[in-house]
Amino acid sequence: MIPRATTVSGPYAPIPSTFARTSIRAGSWFQVRPRRARTLAAIAVLVGASYLIWRVVATSTGVNPWLFWPLFAAELFGYLSFVIMVIETWSLPPTPRPPALDLAVDIVIVTYDEDVDVVEPTVIGALAVRGRTSLYLCDDGRRPEMRALAEHYGVTYVTRSDNAHAKAGNINAVLPRLTGDLLLVLDADHVAAPDLLEAMTGYFDDDQVALVQSAHSFRNHNSVMHHESGRHEQSLFFDVLLPGRNRLGSVFWCGSAAVIRLSALRDVGGIATVTSTEDFETSLLLQRAGYRIRYHNEHLIQGLAPDNLASYTVQRARWAEGTLSAFHWRLRMPFGRGLRFSQQVSYVGTLLHYLTPVQRLVFAGYVVAVGVFALIPVAMPGPAGVAFWAFWMLISAFSATALHRGVSGRVEGIRTLHLTFEAHLRALPALVTRRPMRFHVTPKNEPDLGGWASVRFVRLPIVMAGALAAVLLARAADTVMRSLGADAALPPLELGAFAVISFFSVLDITVALQLAVRAHRRRQYRRLWRFPVVLSARTASTTVQCVDLHQSGAALVVPRDLVELASTLPFSVKCRTLGGSIEAATGVLTITSRSAIGPSGAMTRVGGSVRWNDSASRTRVITHCYVVEPYRARNRAWTRAAARVPVMITASLGETTSTCVDVSIGGAAFITTEPAWNLHDRLPVELQLSSGERVTGEFRVRNIVPSNAGLTRIGGTAEWHQTAWLARYGAVVHTPSRPARRQRSAQLTSP
Repeated sequence: MIPRATTVSGPYAPIPSTFARTSIRAGSWFQVRPRRARTLAAIAVLVGASYLIWRVVATSTGVNPWLFWPLFAAELFGYLSFVIMVIETWSLPPTPRPPALDLAVDIVIVTYDEDVDVVEPTVIGALAVRGRTSLYLCDDGRRPEMRALAEHYGVTYVTRSDNAHAKAGNINAVLPRLTGDLLLVLDADHVAAPDLLEAMTGYFDDDQVALVQSAHSFRNHNSVMHHESGRHEQSLFFDVLLPGRNRLGSVFWCGSAAVIRLSALRDVGGIATVTSTEDFETSLLLQRAGYRIRYHNEHLIQGLAPDNLASYTVQRARWAEGTLSAFHWRLRMPFGRGLRFSQQVSYVGTLLHYLTPVQRLVFAGYVVAVGVFALIPVAMPGPAGVAFWAFWMLISAFSATALHRGVSGRVEGIRTLHLTFEAHLRALPALVTRRPMRFHVTPKNEPDLGGWASVRFVRLPIVMAGALAAVLLARAADTVMRSLGADAALPPLELGAFAVISFFSVLDITVALQLAVRAHRRRQYRRLWRFPVVLSARTASTTVQCVDLHQSGAALVVPRDLVELASTLPFSVKCRTLGGSIEAATGVLTITSRSAIGPSGAMTRVGGSVRWNDSASRTRVITHCYVVEPYRARNRAWTRAAARVPVMITASLGETTSTCVDVSIGGAAFITTEPAWNLHDRLPVELQLSSGERVTGEFRVRNIVPSNAGLTRIGGTAEWHQTAWLARYGAVVHTPSRPARRQRSAQLTSP
């Protein structure tokens, strides 16, 4: 959490973190050993239950009930949270793509105050989504620049006279105009993959499925919530908890990147408007009406994570207040009729998540009570009892790490708790009051200047850490005074009690201090994420390399002499289209940073803002960075995991008629009579399916095997321009047998 500004060394492949080795090696080890993780978790559940029984039977005798039971309740709270987590993460069934359906889909992009740099990539990505689609840009800000953007790309611009019910009202306002079978809702910053509908529409073959949710992935890997490239705080929810909730039927809409059956949505009266978390509330209405919600475990959109702690806190406060208001004692939406017991168990876990700060406050209060006043809330059982408690703490923590499968670790969980501590506490009144809730849009494309302005967002954890440190120091000073024969200021305390409060305190103090230091030191000056690329570029007379790029800036590696005295640099960069062709984008780079490369300094990295020569160049850059590269990188990653399926399909490979003999989402093999082939050749390919459909793509030769019969087998990688047909041949993506290696990170070198 709160990483130093980093970027990946090449195009990032958006895949679930459970399919990639992460920096949490112990958890990653369990990615391909789920039985061992479940065995460990089962033992931990039994140990925890035994511990709580022992606490009541052996440690309550002679203790003031007002001291014993609040602590026991806090421990029981932790055990219930752990058990629900075990239930949800017990197994993560794969979600292969079902055969796609040819349904009409209305794509709705909702926006309020996001600027053009945020919304334009989303529009371009939505236009590239394959299928029968209609696109609506719903602008609650009623801005001329959004209307102009919609007109430029030929999409329908929709607005309304007021902003009643915020995002929910924005979607409801356009519902009467929609004529499709399905609805795809996208937040203003969520750029969809071209094959999103090919992956998700097949679920709607079941009439009871009302909504299919997919993962939220984030392109700005230097965000305040990223742990490392591709793995962030929400990875646990999208890559572990939601796949597990598929078994329990407790998946809920997450506001974007979901496909909704329009008839079901109209059946429940449209998007719900009682709370500020319209997604969670609408999901409950659908489930209570008898509909099912499924989760598809692919990363099919790329959004923006909060850039700084201010944005992060706004987002988490809205989520907490809206979700807790659904649990209001008069509404009790997650416990109404029509919901199964397994669903209600999951929603209890959601409630406990937002109540965790209360548990932490109880523990902190007991540290003070024990450390300062020697008020012991348990009948001290001696070293054996302390060892029992320690064993329960360790095995529960390690079991959680195992079931999280390398996606989240214990320390990262405590950091997240500290970051959300104040926001969740402030939201607690929503459980008992019905005060009006305002929908605060998460700010986007903001710098992070660190300093005390950032530290103040973790002030409560810091205050708690200071109080805990003061207690430990006071008790240590008192112990020293006793050893010197001086009068003690504090009542005596047994060593076991001091060990327990020290364990709790030192961990919290360490994490809080680390969090404060990182927040203070963090600096991120760019407003837009630069995509790491390796693209051929050209100045007036020299071929150079483009190493990062977006619609407003770039960085080039050029000969030092070329830019030694220059403040601007005209250049062109070769961008790739979804069809595989190359198109040049031309513009002028205004140089704002320079750094020598290598010991000789003969090459220089120059970065800065770019003014593109025309709108077509800007569109090409956006398409390449936001749509093409993530799509190609994801397919390359799945290629390593997907098995080839034997087929017999008539094909054209280049200009040669051949037979396709096996396919996968990222590869193929052909039998041909043509003997003359070259390794690494890129060739157009077309398959003639038995249905009469023609499938095109780009094939790269990786191996050539001649046979005695005068035939040649050509194998290699393929980038298909359509993917829906693969499911009909059984060429689907399943969980890989081994996790892929996480891409390395590198420091940003220019602002």
